[in-house]
Amino acid sequence: MLHIMNHLRALIQYRHLLWDLAIKDIKVRYRSPTLGFLWAIIVPLIMVFIFKFIFSVILRAQVENYPFFIYLMTAIFPWTYFSSSVSSATECIFSNRDLIKKTYFPRQIIPISVVLANLINFIPALIVMFLVLALFKMQFTILIFLLPGILLLQTIFTIGLALIVSSLQVVLRDVRYIVELLLMAWLYFSPGFYSLTMVANFSEAFLKLYILNPFVGLFSLYRIALLKGYANTLPPKVNIFALSVWVVIVCCVTFLFGLLVFKRYESRFSDLV
Repeated sequence: MLHIMNHLRALIQYRHLLWDLAIKDIKVRYRSPTLGFLWAIIVPLIMVFIFKFIFSVILRAQVENYPFFIYLMTAIFPWTYFSSSVSSATECIFSNRDLIKKTYFPRQIIPISVVLANLINFIPALIVMFLVLALFKMQFTILIFLLPGILLLQTIFTIGLALIVSSLQVVLRDVRYIVELLLMAWLYFSPGFYSLTMVANFSEAFLKLYILNPFVGLFSLYRIALLKGYANTLPPKVNIFALSVWVVIVCCVTFLFGLLVFKRYESRFSDLV
């Protein structure tokens, strides 16, 4: 617990460096592309259109009560923020090797700055999502105020994983390949383009195992906040309160575990990078 408090104090003390690294990440990423920052919106939108064509047009997948495009968007946009953060964080220690060797600062700031940069990227995409929801005449409810808390939970979870993969990549160079494979599989094992009702109808035992995936809860929470009446469409076997508590526990434990893993390998960074 003392180590964790020290990590948090260090983040507060070096908050300006954290912000500077995040802004630098964004500037480097969009320095060359002609469309620049617009790619933060274009990429998730194109993903939604691709999945819409594959699952709705070709495979004839449907969800009740909501346009399939909207259903996809409320999962793919948050997923893009998560996956791009974890994927980018994998190599971030190596990308900043010169900075690590030349000066002292809390090393956990590097992967956290990567997540912060992607969070900043996610904000305009989130605004576009609101505009599209309004275009489809989707009604918002008071549950929309849950959105900042849901985003905070996802960010905590993402930082935890970013700390883990960035530190493990230093000592095991195959981690980035494993991460890419796991991210690809993870999306398909999350209810992004099919409903929880389909999973519940498949097998009750499988559903109990399936909802252990934190993105089952995160996607559901995003949709509860953004789509009116979504909670009523969930299968009776899914307890919303229990699912929400599980998501909070997993996100917080992942964050704390990430800090501990990073602390364990941090002292070896200078020698290994």
